[in-house]
Amino acid sequence: MLSCKRLNYFGFIFLILLLSILLPIFLFIAPNNVYAIQGSLDLSSAQSSVGKRFAKVFCDAKNEGLDSEFASEYALNNTYLKFVAFPDDDQYLDDLWNFTSNNILDNCGNKINISDLKDLETFFKEEGIIASNRELYLPTFENN
Repeated sequence: MLSCKRLNYFGFIFLILLLSILLPIFLFIAPNNVYAIQGSLDLSSAQSSVGKRFAKVFCDAKNEGLDSEFASEYALNNTYLKFVAFPDDDQYLDDLWNFTSNNILDNCGNKINISDLKDLETFFKEEGIIASNRELYLPTFENN
C-alpha cells in the first residue's frame, strides 16, 4: 500500500503537471480570443450606438436650421462615429449607412435633398474608414 506521504507527493506532481498545461492556455490563448471578440462590433450594436444616434443628432441640427454640412460635422462630434473601430469590411459600412440613412429619411427627410444625402453618405463612410484605421491618421513621434 501507498503511504500518505507518497499519495501527497503524487498529488503534488499531478497538480504541477495540470498547472503547466492549463496556465499557458489561460495566459496566451484566452486573451487573444477576448481581443478578437472586442475587435468586432456586430452590426446591430453599431446600428443602435452609432446609426440611430447619428441620425437623431443630424436631424436635430437640421431642425435647428443648420445646413447639411454643419449638421453632419455636428453629428460627428456628438456621436460615437469617430471613436468606434468598425471591421475592415465595405459591406458592413454599407449596411450601417443604409440603416442610418433610413433613420434620417424617416426623421427629417423633408429637410434634405438627394444631393445632401449623397454628400452625407460620402462623409459618413469616410469617417467610418478613418475610425477603423485610426493608427494610419494619428501623428507618429520619434523617440530621441
